Amino acid sequence: MPRTGLLPSQPMERIPVPYRATGRFTELICDYLDADPRLREFFQGEANAAGLAQAAKARRFDVRAREVLCGAVQRQYSGMELHPEVRANVERLRQPETLTVTTGHQLCLFTGPLYVPFKILNVVRLARQLSTPERPVVPVFWMATEDHDRQEIDHAYINGTKVQWPGEAAGAVGRLKLDGIEPVLDQVDSLLGPGSHADAMRALLRRCYRPEHDLATATRCFVDALFGRFGVLVLDADDPQLKQIFAPVMRQELLNQIAERSVHYADQRLSVHYKTQAFARPINLFYLRPGHRGRIERVGEKYQVLEGGPAFSFDELLAELEAHPERFSPNVLLRPVYQETILPNIAYVGGGGELAYWFQLKWLFQAVQVPMPVLMLRTSAAFIGAKDLQRLEKLGLNAGDLFAPLEDLYVRLARKNSPFSTSLEKEMGTTRAFYTELRARAGAADPTLAAAVEAMEKKALRRLEALGSKLLRAAKRQQREPLDQLDTVHGHFFPGGGLQERRENFMSWYAREGPAFFDRLLAELDPLDPCFSVLPG
Repeated sequence: MPRTGLLPSQPMERIPVPYRATGRFTELICDYLDADPRLREFFQGEANAAGLAQAAKARRFDVRAREVLCGAVQRQYSGMELHPEVRANVERLRQPETLTVTTGHQLCLFTGPLYVPFKILNVVRLARQLSTPERPVVPVFWMATEDHDRQEIDHAYINGTKVQWPGEAAGAVGRLKLDGIEPVLDQVDSLLGPGSHADAMRALLRRCYRPEHDLATATRCFVDALFGRFGVLVLDADDPQLKQIFAPVMRQELLNQIAERSVHYADQRLSVHYKTQAFARPINLFYLRPGHRGRIERVGEKYQVLEGGPAFSFDELLAELEAHPERFSPNVLLRPVYQETILPNIAYVGGGGELAYWFQLKWLFQAVQVPMPVLMLRTSAAFIGAKDLQRLEKLGLNAGDLFAPLEDLYVRLARKNSPFSTSLEKEMGTTRAFYTELRARAGAADPTLAAAVEAMEKKALRRLEALGSKLLRAAKRQQREPLDQLDTVHGHFFPGGGLQERRENFMSWYAREGPAFFDRLLAELDPLDPCFSVLPG
């Protein structure tokens, strides 16, 4: 979208819009925010201040698991110059009472769409709100390094232009070397433009996204550089010692198909009212090998790793898990259990799609005796610039009106500004009254004539409706300029027809505002507020 900023003389406050009113969120998520009792059995703690406090009070974490976690964090940050806030939180994590709030995401290029920074800042804000001297709470960003769908992570939209990192899929994306990244950085250089913080961002990108780095390393460096001052810990779960802690759950999965059984039970209950999000397989694990992440599937008496991987007998598979747990990778349904096994977590911040599959996991968490965190919907927001606000004002609209269907807004503007009336409601009312009287008179003379009059009425009303449509089209043609203005604003607000936060990258705004951009978001975006935010920008 174009780089339009607010003028100092035109301040704008955040405009809250209830999620349901936007028409952009599923009934499942809206019902969750509204505390619909139909959903109560599918989650553990209430998504409010009281529920979070109760989760913090109840959470216990194994001493040995904490030692392993802290060792992994220490190793993963080895060689990096830590911000004092990160260093302090690394030390806090060693304390037996320290808890975490977590969000996670795929390793999208340059963090991908806007909502990824929103998620990270949400956990920062929650950690601050929940921390006490007795029980510190640390914000964690979980890098989904083991995902293997390169097409979902190899691009970003900057100022409306798609930049893409070329290459072929090759197993877990976190292990991908950044071959061919230099031309991508060159393209970003030109797209960032002359913003007062653009040069600093260009330098940061080249420091983090270096050809010798893999994507996990680059993402860790980038996220740490941007959010380290808030104390965010970046965790890569593709770690042998962390997998060792999770190995007993993976063994249960192989022995007893715990995910399929428990998720199937949840799906039966959830699908009465809602569509389920994720599908549970008999085995919900992948097998990692260089350049590949293949699903494990039983084929006859063997356990085959798909996409040309090895085959194991059942005993061989269990022996492989015991010897090399790092070669096994949880899928979308087991990954939340992995997260909660290795973190002293009390809340997870996720998008609507993420929460939808977490609702399928209540009984899986119970089966493996791992506490389920409080589920928090990440905040959603869109930015609107001063020029677009001025356009809306001239049209007699406000930012909240943009969530209405676009065709409804066309009709509203065309009818409002047209020099002639496009409505034929009066004429249609007169026509209905005429045929009502005629039908009564004809029916009194001969009952069979009433049906003939009714057919005449329907035909007359259809013709009036067609004429009304023609009048409306004529009004739209005459009002092309205001409708074009609306199209411009709507295209900025909903690039590609979708939510801005799901497409545009944060760097367009950061290039102008610098670190203050994140400070502004941290102050504005409250994960406890069940409203979409329209912000200046």
